[in-house]
Order: sequence, then C-alpha cells, then structure tokens
Amino acid sequence: MNRIIPFAFVILLGLNACQQTTDIERPEVVIENPTSGGSVATNDNLRLVATLTDNNGLLQYKLTINGIDSLNDVGADSTFSLIYVGGIPDKAKAWYLDELIELSDTTFNGYYEARLTCVDIEGNQALQDTVLFRIVNSIDSQPPQFNVTGPAVSDTLGFGQGFSIAGSTTDSQSLIYSDIYVGRTNGSDTILYFAFRNPIDNAIDYNSIGWYFQVDSTWNQGAYHMYITSWDNYSGVSHEIPFYVFY
Repeated sequence: MNRIIPFAFVILLGLNACQQTTDIERPEVVIENPTSGGSVATNDNLRLVATLTDNNGLLQYKLTINGIDSLNDVGADSTFSLIYVGGIPDKAKAWYLDELIELSDTTFNGYYEARLTCVDIEGNQALQDTVLFRIVNSIDSQPPQFNVTGPAVSDTLGFGQGFSIAGSTTDSQSLIYSDIYVGRTNGSDTILYFAFRNPIDNAIDYNSIGWYFQVDSTWNQGAYHMYITSWDNYSGVSHEIPFYVFY
C-alpha cells in the first residue's frame, strides 16, 4: 500500500494548524517621563516619553491625563485633562513615543495621573502603565495659606460653651474668593455661612470681624465642623476643624 499520500495529508494538516495559530500575547508600554512623584512646570510644558513593543506589530495607543480629585482638594474640578488616541505606522514592533504636550498658563497646581496603553494588530491590549506626578504653575505655585483658630480640634462643646474665630487666610499673589461654614458635617444645621467675594490685599482677617459662637438650645447634638475654602487663580484649598456638640 502506498503510504505517501496519507503522510502528505498529515503534513498539510500540520501546516494549516500552524497558519491558524492566534497571537494572544499582549503588547507592552513603559512610561519613562514624567517620572512617578516628579514635578512639571507649566512653562516647560509636559514631555511624555514612552516605549511601546509587541511581538507581531502595533496598531495604536491611547494616552489619558487627569487630575486626581482625592489629592487636589476643592480645586479638583479645575484641573487639566487630556485624552489622545494615536496611530502607529507600518505595524511597527517597537515604537518610541516622544511628545511635548502644551500646558496653559492657567493650568491648576495639583496632582495628575498619566495613563498609557496600546493595541496590537491582533487586537490585544497592553496593561496600562500609570504615573502619578505634579503640575506646578510657573506664575504662582503656592496655594492660599490658613492661619485660623476656632474650636479645638475634635473638642466637645456643651451647653453654654463657645469659641471665637481668629487668625487669617492669605495668598502671596491673588486671593480671589473664600468662604466659611460652621455647622453640622452633614449640612443639616448651619450656624454660619459667609462668602468673601472680594478679598482686600489678598487676605481675610477674622480678628477684625469678631465672630463668637455659643452653644444653646438651637444647636442640635452631633458632629460639627468649621470649614473654610479659599481660591487664587491657580489653586483651590480647604481647611477644616471638626468638633462635637453634646449636652
């Protein structure tokens, strides 16, 4: 019996199996700049440097940059953000990304996160590389400063006890707004709310106002705080003193 045809058939099956092999290997991305924990000044702009590699070929990459709300206090909503998707030509197996991203003079001071990922020609997506860094505004890098006293931190006030608000909020260049709230932490009982919409000489002097508060029967028992927010053109910050009322 002629055994050549079955042998050839086995070889063809083997070749077809090889041709149907699917690429499931993820591409890789590594962000080299900015560095984790580093700072970038707005007048230098943001230089993004990264290396992307794949065993068969790269198709495109996606870069996102966002402020980290939990680290940027009340200024979180004003932070810079970016989403960019770019193609990689010629199905390159290695791609060196070196992009200069312009930062506006109005970019807020704060903590930011760059995330980079990519997709290869087979649709495999890389595990994203993530870097946490700070952007520092070159015009004014310092947020407003608080030197404020009120109730002692975590103090418990009884019926007839009280406190004064003293000290100041200042800014080195441009204090544009500040407000103060004294009341329940859940917002259910407001003792004081006042907004300083036009601060004079970049400062608010609480001593000259003479606020004094005394616990009486109109105060509900529970958790309270004195909460101040202040803004300049490039930062938003807050200051909190928690206390309790019990009688």
